[in-house]
Amino acid sequence: MTRSPRRALRHLALLAGAAAALASGPPAAAPGSGPPAAVVRDGAPTVMSWGSGRTGQLGNGTLTDSLSPTSVTGLPRARVEQISAGGTASADSFALARAGGTVTAWGRNSAGQLGTGDHGNHTVPAAVPRLANIKDIAAGGRHALALDTGGRVYSWGDNRYGQLGDNRTGDSRTLPDRVAGMPGARQISAGCDFSLALLENGEVYAWGRGNLGQLGTGDRATSSVPRQVVGLKDIVRIDAGCHHALALTADGTVKSWGDNLYGQLGDSSIRSSTRPVDVDRLREVTDIEAGAYHNYAQTKDGHVWGWGNNQYGQLLEEDDSSGATVLGVNRTAPVEIPRLLGALDLAAGARHGVAVSADGDVLTWGHNGEGQLGNGTTESRFRDVRIAQEVSAIKSAAVSLGGNTSYAY
Repeated sequence: MTRSPRRALRHLALLAGAAAALASGPPAAAPGSGPPAAVVRDGAPTVMSWGSGRTGQLGNGTLTDSLSPTSVTGLPRARVEQISAGGTASADSFALARAGGTVTAWGRNSAGQLGTGDHGNHTVPAAVPRLANIKDIAAGGRHALALDTGGRVYSWGDNRYGQLGDNRTGDSRTLPDRVAGMPGARQISAGCDFSLALLENGEVYAWGRGNLGQLGTGDRATSSVPRQVVGLKDIVRIDAGCHHALALTADGTVKSWGDNLYGQLGDSSIRSSTRPVDVDRLREVTDIEAGAYHNYAQTKDGHVWGWGNNQYGQLLEEDDSSGATVLGVNRTAPVEIPRLLGALDLAAGARHGVAVSADGDVLTWGHNGEGQLGNGTTESRFRDVRIAQEVSAIKSAAVSLGGNTSYAY
């Protein structure tokens, strides 16, 4: 899961994930307390982070985990317009921030995914060169994208499957370069090893790995150049999971394609699809949020729905008779989440979720092996948990595609 621009009032991003970890289980964590929790003071609120920090993804100059919020160095909250984070496991996590048309990056950099011209990890934000007038950013598994105000798309990082869209495969790139043949893009998103772009005309293009149908082109071919996703028109928003994708139509319905092992396509099956299918039960949708293997959607009336993987209660589904949170039962079609009614923002990671409530509280739930819930422990929680007061009065949330680190701004 990558991050695309949120609604106008949204100013928080929480990045969680570990896409690969769902299959393999989390690596043994050695959480430390990290630096003291940052207190947001009047006039100087900062971007905040918590959870796994082993590759510098907390952005606070350390390589240790933090179970409660800490400040990201040099990122005043008022300046930051967007955060997107990626990675395919905690050890690969990295993050991007957009402010004033420029981009900074920090965390893991083994494939050049920070775009800083080197392969060294960065424990504090570093400037990404060659980029100006940027209006959207997207962090994938080990690659990243940026979109400028002229509709031009840029890519950098890992290119094993052609996810940089430069008509080549294999070589990674440590600096941004333009994706050719992509005119008039409006929004971008990045999966574990594929990329998406929404054009101004409502069409969607995809490139990169296609083995599970995640390109939506009607086949399972990998492509190093953008190809049109079949059967889509009048799309207003896209979001990529690890190996699947969602698209929101102008009429408020949702399409999905790609991997469906956990029911993340929401079409009441577990059959993967190389073409977009309809997500069941959803009407008048205003927002979509793709996690690695589960998703959330919010409708016009404020109701929230979830579907896909539910190993750690990511869907916050309550048993009708006992009221207990349902665990380990994946949902192949959306189920309503009453506890999130009226949420200002939603975020889906690999094994946990985040929301901002109507009163500005940050809520977290699900897996917590590396402190990604931000509640001072590593105990997983299966009902929404309000985290420390220092991240109150937040207006939005986001969760990384692959890692167990969260950010608020």
